[in-house]
Amino acid sequence: MHILRGAFALLSFCGCWRPSSWTSQSKKFLYTMYMVAMLFLTHSFLIFLTLDLVLNVDNMEDFSANFYLTAEVFGVCWKMRNVIMNYENYTKLIDSLQEKPFAPVSIDETMIRKRFDKLAEWNVVVYSSSVVILLVSMLATTIFKDFATRELTYPLWIPCDYSSTFWFTIVYIYQNMSMLVTSFLNVSCDSLFCGLLIHTCGQLEILRHRLRHIKKNGDFSAEHCARLHNRIYKFGTMVDERFKSTICIQFLVSTSTICVEIYNLTQRGMDSKFIVSVSFTTCVVLQILYYCWNGNEVRLKSLEIPDMIMESDWVSLDNDTRKTFLIIMNRATMPIEIRSVHIAAINLDSFMAIIKTSYSVYNVLLQGQD
Repeated sequence: MHILRGAFALLSFCGCWRPSSWTSQSKKFLYTMYMVAMLFLTHSFLIFLTLDLVLNVDNMEDFSANFYLTAEVFGVCWKMRNVIMNYENYTKLIDSLQEKPFAPVSIDETMIRKRFDKLAEWNVVVYSSSVVILLVSMLATTIFKDFATRELTYPLWIPCDYSSTFWFTIVYIYQNMSMLVTSFLNVSCDSLFCGLLIHTCGQLEILRHRLRHIKKNGDFSAEHCARLHNRIYKFGTMVDERFKSTICIQFLVSTSTICVEIYNLTQRGMDSKFIVSVSFTTCVVLQILYYCWNGNEVRLKSLEIPDMIMESDWVSLDNDTRKTFLIIMNRATMPIEIRSVHIAAINLDSFMAIIKTSYSVYNVLLQGQD
């Protein structure tokens, strides 16, 4: 994969994406076994969290301490399933970016492609760093206390007695390994989705370049620009189709998690758990902002197409080319929008709606407590 290398490297590490170079039967078998191990690790973690929520939780404090993590792990398992089941579809999406009419045909277009690919890679680095900081802060603030009190970092239902040092160490390593894998699964799946949106913006910039250098024939003709414009819309529709259920689950999980964690922060004193809650809440807010920001950028960029046409030397072109421009401009009145199951658009307005909804639910929880 020459595009979104960082996202695919993380997906391969998490057992969701077999490296394209592993073509032999033995390597395919080994990676399948690795995938099964990752599936077992993440889904067993979800099962133990859910069982603890059902069997052990009997008050609001324990519920809030368990719920946010269970919801997040459920969302991660859903994303993992989506990527594995749509492996071929995502491969086709990435391959299409390296074929005509998406493929760069000049040095300037190659530079545009590299600029947006670097932006996608930088997003992976920043996003991964925030998750690493969260995991390190959680581990550093709890490890000594956990071993001293034989208390697990995350509430789990474990079908055995882990009071001895040996079994507690095994369970402790298991839950932290599970948390590590689920965290990087979150990063990799989000980076794949947002990376595709970033490259959609990149294709719109390539379209701008071709419109500025419009000619009567070749890759810079009006017909080729219209074809590229149409393919960009189809590409956006395909991304929306592949991720619509994932986006819906992410919005529901983020909304519920934010309101529960805000409630936790108001009920908890300044201790190690408070620092963990602040870090986790910040990461969840940044995660949903990551989705909405890139979705908003695609929408705004697609609305710029009439301005792109006006930037070209359209006055000196023939009538047929002008008519083609009118068709493109008419199509551009409907922007490219990524939606959650065709209901909520992924943009900054939706981000603000999620924050407001979370605050409203928080107030309901607070009044219920009174």
